[in-house]
Amino acid sequence: MKEEVIVDYLKRHGLEAKSGKTILVERKTRKRKWYAALLGKNETEKIFLNFAEREFVILPIAQDAMTLIEGDYAQVPLIEVKSIYFKKQPSFYSLMIQYNNATETDDRIKKYKVPKEVPDSPWHAKNLENLIDRFGLTEPK
Repeated sequence: MKEEVIVDYLKRHGLEAKSGKTILVERKTRKRKWYAALLGKNETEKIFLNFAEREFVILPIAQDAMTLIEGDYAQVPLIEVKSIYFKKQPSFYSLMIQYNNATETDDRIKKYKVPKEVPDSPWHAKNLENLIDRFGLTEPK
């Protein structure tokens, strides 16, 4: 998918729309048995995250066609977020988003898998670099 498609989508919905602020991430949709993880069988969902100045926007994707779902998005004001940071893994990054007043066992800590490169979206790697520069590779103190 071209980044311009995402920027146009954001503009159509009255959201802050700038290039260089969107990445593709994966999140688990359902936990399965421990051996399913070893075999790569945990169910995941791909979504785009766009990080504007005062909020981030969650943009769901039709999984079979890899297209944005019209009108289906969620806005999260950054004032509701305690920390955002990346962790480097051998073949990908983990994006950690911790909401205010979250505990270790709380679902208010979100973890996303972020591929280093996305073949269909060559702009993703550059945007990922920009966001790592913005938020950092370690948890803020």
